[in-house]
Amino acid sequence: MRVTGVMVQYYFTCPRELWFFSRSITFDFENEDMLIGRLIHEESFERGWKEVSLGGAKLDVVFQGEGVRVVEVKKSSKLKEPARWQLKYYLYLLRKVGVEAVGVISYPKEGTREEIELTDEDVRTLEGALKEIERIISLENPPPAEKKPYCRRCAYRDFCWV
Repeated sequence: MRVTGVMVQYYFTCPRELWFFSRSITFDFENEDMLIGRLIHEESFERGWKEVSLGGAKLDVVFQGEGVRVVEVKKSSKLKEPARWQLKYYLYLLRKVGVEAVGVISYPKEGTREEIELTDEDVRTLEGALKEIERIISLENPPPAEKKPYCRRCAYRDFCWV
């Protein structure tokens, strides 16, 4: 199975969520947060925006002059660290095919943006995370549920806390 950017984000958010996603157990598409997130992404616009598929990941890429920027649009900054790792994974995939890029996480509702760069330390962390993702998705049963502050808004909450 190819590791996607969403899988990397879920790994840094909740390994149990990653396991469910890897089994094609789909989220609650009526989840308000999911619907709002999709709408924000669709309404966000950058000049020169192209969607690029790379190794199972879909990247929103903006080409500007000599540089390449990968833009990730998020509804809010509540899961800032997992979003950073998702974007770093996209930069990692591009680097593996010889393209150096910078990343930008955009939070349109908050009116903020954050520039992200991929360091050598990030590459080592991602390579370790990718091995751990493979281990988690190969488990016969999901990892145990862990109560986290964002569980009540999670689309998978009913699989953990019914």
